[in-house]
Amino acid sequence: MARLLHTGDVHLGVKLSGLGRAGDKVRASLKSAFSKMIDTAISEQVDAFLIAGDLFDSNRISSSLVRFTLSEIERLGNIPCVILPGTHDCLEEGSVYLSLSQSDKPSNLHILMDRDTPFIRFDDRGLVIYGMPNVARTSTTNPIASVSRQDLPGCHVLMAHGSYMIPGKTSPDDHPFSLDDIENSGFDYIAVGHWHSAFVLPTTRVKAAYCGSPETIAFDQSGAGHYYLVDTSGGVHVDKRRVGKTEWMELDLSAASFKYTIELERELSKHAGEDKLLRVRLSGLASSDSFVNLEELHEHLSDKFLSLSVSDRTETVPDDLKGLNLPPTTILGQFISIVSESVETATDPEEKQLYTESLKTGFAMLSGKDVL
Repeated sequence: MARLLHTGDVHLGVKLSGLGRAGDKVRASLKSAFSKMIDTAISEQVDAFLIAGDLFDSNRISSSLVRFTLSEIERLGNIPCVILPGTHDCLEEGSVYLSLSQSDKPSNLHILMDRDTPFIRFDDRGLVIYGMPNVARTSTTNPIASVSRQDLPGCHVLMAHGSYMIPGKTSPDDHPFSLDDIENSGFDYIAVGHWHSAFVLPTTRVKAAYCGSPETIAFDQSGAGHYYLVDTSGGVHVDKRRVGKTEWMELDLSAASFKYTIELERELSKHAGEDKLLRVRLSGLASSDSFVNLEELHEHLSDKFLSLSVSDRTETVPDDLKGLNLPPTTILGQFISIVSESVETATDPEEKQLYTESLKTGFAMLSGKDVL
């Protein structure tokens, strides 16, 4: 049987707009992750290096990036590298794969581009690799059910780039497939790409897994940064390996917890790291006497993160709401009058504080402010 390295969704050349210089570092990390996986394939002497779609972020990439990628693949030597065109680098007119001349390609590079004969035989390795190339960003074509296992000896592995159908989540034109498609496929292993979090699909007869992206490229990709080493001898075993370097994190913080800049600075410093991208949302009611200077905060902390952004969604409320003298005939006026009286008559300090906070929060909400 066979040993494989399964990756995909590398997205070399991704734009990452809005990250500035940090985007350059993330793109460099993507190239580094790709090189590390090549190193692993060589050291582990796998039988094939599989890229299950979206090696490139688009079909419009620089020639220097193409040269880098081909030179890395060439380092594999006699280990075959098999690429399946995905959704970002689909086999459309102007495809990066169609632009490669035979002399450009290393001898060990194989690209699944024939939709009529969607498989490649490696008889010397007892291996047959299948895959239906994507020809558009969206399609209702099932990438698993549209490929049939051939009556050939050896280990049969299918690469597919599409979405596992989940009611209410999966779009019908996102190259959908079901668990039944996997179970009834007859393949020994299905190497799936498209979703950026690595996980094994819940099947019983046929093992299938999303490799995820080898490097995180967005804040909502909690399971990215991995690839799989697959061993098909004595059953199919998948070993998830970490390769990603960057960590993307989002924090939602209440403005009421921070009166001064230094307090917020101390909190954010707990998460500092040279490979950390941190996005903070500061919201809720801020005290009228608070002083948090976000420009000063960024000046002090920016060199402690790969990227740091803080969005200020805080609201402030006047201390003397009763002094606003709002008409008692309005809901807001009645609310202030009733709760202010509770503040004034409360004798327990904790109870007084609770009424005070309720007064400010209620005023903000009734004024149309988003404080929760």
